[in-house]
Amino acid sequence: MIIRPVGKINGIVDAPPSKSYTHRAFFAAYIAGKLRVEKSLICRDTIATVNALKSLGAEISWEGITSVEERPGNINAEESGTTARFALGIASTIEGKSRIDGHCSLRRRPMLPLIKSLRDAGAFIISSGYLPVTVIGRKLKKNMLVDGGISSQFVSSLLFVAAKNEGSVRVTRLVSKGYVEMTIKVLEDAGAKIRKENDTIHVDRPPRGGKIVVPGDYSSASFFLAAGALYGRIRVNNLQRHDVQPDMKIVEILEKFGAKIRRGENYVEVESNMLEGIDVDCTEHPDLFPVLAVVAAYSSGTTILRGKQLRYKESDRIRSMALELRKMGADVKEKEESLVVKGGKKLRGAVVDSHGDHRIAMALSIAALGAEGISKIEGSECVEKSYPRFFEDLRRVIDDR
Repeated sequence: MIIRPVGKINGIVDAPPSKSYTHRAFFAAYIAGKLRVEKSLICRDTIATVNALKSLGAEISWEGITSVEERPGNINAEESGTTARFALGIASTIEGKSRIDGHCSLRRRPMLPLIKSLRDAGAFIISSGYLPVTVIGRKLKKNMLVDGGISSQFVSSLLFVAAKNEGSVRVTRLVSKGYVEMTIKVLEDAGAKIRKENDTIHVDRPPRGGKIVVPGDYSSASFFLAAGALYGRIRVNNLQRHDVQPDMKIVEILEKFGAKIRRGENYVEVESNMLEGIDVDCTEHPDLFPVLAVVAAYSSGTTILRGKQLRYKESDRIRSMALELRKMGADVKEKEESLVVKGGKKLRGAVVDSHGDHRIAMALSIAALGAEGISKIEGSECVEKSYPRFFEDLRRVIDDR
């Protein structure tokens, strides 16, 4: 993808449906046996989830699940860690042999804490701690324990198991707590009864069905909100003011950088201003890290972006952003669990690599809008993983300026 610099941006865009909610809505629908899903996101990752649940016996469409006849499956999670981890939990409860695998990039992402929890609960699993995984499903213990220090997806996976078995999950350590809250909300919207007791989450009643409407995605919207903070003004519609998405934090963070913010019940508007570097802990919202690194590069002073699990995403995001921003002339220093950005320098156009990471590709596209000269984003097709119309929306905002 070729990106040419722009002077000012002034436009309106609609946030796509939430990928995280879509995954969770369909897994909740599978447990309920029947549930309508409205405004689901169709992208590579959610297609992997729909295909996984179909393999496990769901009668499924983009409008929801109409019936389930449980059976073991042969699941290809493609590049979706959410699909792989959630499907492993569900497959562990289904009698018979299931296999979960995925793209080579997904085979590098850790699975061991989830596998250990499921084994402790009684599952028979063959794995080195990474994909591929073979599981012989059986009746599991109701009370489970999980270490959520690497990924909150391990906790959410076990919550779906607990919802199926009316069990509980005790959590030691937890990153990205907001994603667990999102899982709880979706299960409750589907009729489950859930209560928290210290570090344990109890599911006292499984989901019963009904309807879930997928809200707009703050994760995808963050790139346009950042563009507004850097280059002019952008309004993003279809963003609920009262939600539990962890990436809602983008609004507060941009305001701390110095951007002008206006919020409505269903939109966020961001206008550029003098931006100054800040210290940000991305542990609870790691998907914001790439675009915040771009905002930091254009802000005066020093920004420190921290996060414990940033090296375990679709790419090593600390390394990826350090390498690519340096190509554009940014002053960045890579540390074990953080990136230090000395901003205020004018970036230059460059040939940069997405590292196969959709959020890196989108972040570098936003960086390129303000650079001197033309940029080329190699591997930009990976945006199909979460935001298929990203470049279409970006062109429209640029044309509307």
